[in-house]
Amino acid sequence: MAGARACSLLLSPTFEVIFVREPSPLPVFGKLGAKASVAVVASPVASAGIAARLRDLLATHGGMALKLSVIAWTILVLGTVFFMLQG
Repeated sequence: MAGARACSLLLSPTFEVIFVREPSPLPVFGKLGAKASVAVVASPVASAGIAARLRDLLATHGGMALKLSVIAWTILVLGTVFFMLQG
């Protein structure tokens, strides 16, 4: 009987998901009010290697790199179609 139950569970899996929403915190004023956030300063780590330099380059010029790559890809596709139609 246990084997039949295991087989039926494998053939028809059911998932029961219960979503529980936590209540939003109530605003508190006075002595127990919101605490000042702790300032966290992230210092950049000196990175070595070409991958790290490329990552930094893309972080600063990522938008321009994306635009240039889309333009180059478009020209490549149009050039390929042109030469295929020519001969």
